[in-house]
Amino acid sequence: MSTVLGVIVIARNGDRRTFHQDPETYAPSLTDSTALGVTDLHLLGTQLRAAYLKPGSASFISSISADIVDTQQVKVLSKAGGEGSVVFDSAIALLQGLFPPTPRNRITLANSTVVLAPLGGYQYVPLETVEPGNDRSLESWTDCPEFQKHIASFHASDTFKTKAEEAEPFFQDIQDYVFGRPATLENIWNIYDFMATQLTYNQTYAFRLPPTYIEQARALANFHEDGIFSDAQPNGIGNIAGRTLLHTVLESLERIAFSDDPLQLMVIQTSYQPFISLFHQTDMVKEHPELKGIPNFGAALAIELRRGSAPDMRDFLRFKFKNGTADPEDWSLLHAYGHHADIPLTEFIYRAEGAAIGNNKQWAQVCGVKPGFSTTAMDAARAISVQLALGSMLLFALFVIASLLVRSRRIRGPRYIRLAEDEIETPGLPRMAKGRFV
Repeated sequence: MSTVLGVIVIARNGDRRTFHQDPETYAPSLTDSTALGVTDLHLLGTQLRAAYLKPGSASFISSISADIVDTQQVKVLSKAGGEGSVVFDSAIALLQGLFPPTPRNRITLANSTVVLAPLGGYQYVPLETVEPGNDRSLESWTDCPEFQKHIASFHASDTFKTKAEEAEPFFQDIQDYVFGRPATLENIWNIYDFMATQLTYNQTYAFRLPPTYIEQARALANFHEDGIFSDAQPNGIGNIAGRTLLHTVLESLERIAFSDDPLQLMVIQTSYQPFISLFHQTDMVKEHPELKGIPNFGAALAIELRRGSAPDMRDFLRFKFKNGTADPEDWSLLHAYGHHADIPLTEFIYRAEGAAIGNNKQWAQVCGVKPGFSTTAMDAARAISVQLALGSMLLFALFVIASLLVRSRRIRGPRYIRLAEDEIETPGLPRMAKGRFV
C-alpha cells in the first residue's frame, strides 16, 4: 500500500447567476453566488475531508494535522478574475467543509480563561486571491491577442462550420427561449449558461422549456469550449489555461516531495477552463473522451503524491476526478500520458514542464503582448489614475507659480499692478486651468 505524502486539489466554483463571456475575447461579465452554489462547495469540502483528512481512509495524508488546521501545511489559492467573486465564495465554502468548526479550536490564557473561537470553533484558513492584473496563473486566456486569434481560427475551421450547419435547426427552435440572445454556435456558451441558470432558478421557464433542449445546448457548448480551450500540441496557445496553472502544480508537487517543506495540501479554486486544457495536455481525453467539455459545478481533480511500496520506493502521482458532488464515492481514476497506472513524479515533471508558463513575462511572450502594454482594465485604470495625478500636480504647480508672479509684481509698485491683472485675465490661463495638460 502506497503512502499519500500530499495532495493538490483543483476545484471548479459552485453554481451562480447567469454569467456572460464575450464570444470573441472571453472578456467576462459580473455574476453572483447563490445559496445552492456555496452549499455544493461546502459539500465538496466535506467529501475531500473524508478522503484526505480522515484517519483510516485509504487516501489519508500521512502526517497532516487533520482536526485543527496547520496553516504551514495547507495553502489555498482562489482565482480573482472573471467569475472571481463567485470563485472566492466557493473557496470559503469549501474550506468550511474541509476544516469545519471544532471545540478544540480554543486557547487558554495566562489567567486560566479558556477562549473558544467564534461560531463554535470556526477555523480561519488563509486564502490567497490571484488577480490577473498581477498574476496570470489562474486566468491567462483574457487580454491575450494570440488566444483571440486561436478563437477566430477555430470559428473559421471546417469542423466548426460543419457543426454549425448541423445545429442550425436547433438554433431556429430555441429563438423563443433565449430572449434576443444571438442563437449561433459562436455564442453557444452564453446560450447554454442562460438556459441552465433559468432552468435551475426560474420555475416558469422550467415549466416551458421543451425536453432535450438543455441536453442539446450542453452538447454543443461542450463541443465549443473543448475546441476553444484545447490544442493539438501540449504547448499550443489553445492550452494556455492549463499551461499557466501547470507551473503552480509542478512547483507545489516539488514542495510536497521535499521533506523539509511543510506543505502537504494545496487547494486551487478556479473556473472550468483549466480542466479542459489539462485533460488534453496530459492525454487523459484519449482514454476518457467524456472529459472533453465543461466540467460540472463543484468538479474536482485531485493529484495525489504517493510514496511507492517496496521494492519501488519512488514517488508517484495518482489522478482522481470527481465531476460534481452528487455521488460522494464517485471518484474516477485517470492516467496521464498513456500510463495505465500511477506515473512516476520525475517522468511527469519531465513531460509536463516544457509546456508550463512560469511567469507574467513568459505569458506576455506567448500571448504576443508588447512590453509596457496594459493588458487589463485594471492596468488601464491605474495608468489613467497616474496620469490624472501627475496632471493635477502640474496644474497645482502652475497655479502656485502664477500666484507668486502676481504677488511679486504687486510688491514692485503700482505701475505693475495693472499688468499683473491683465495677465491673470488673459485667455491662456483659464484654458490651462481646465486641464490642458491632463
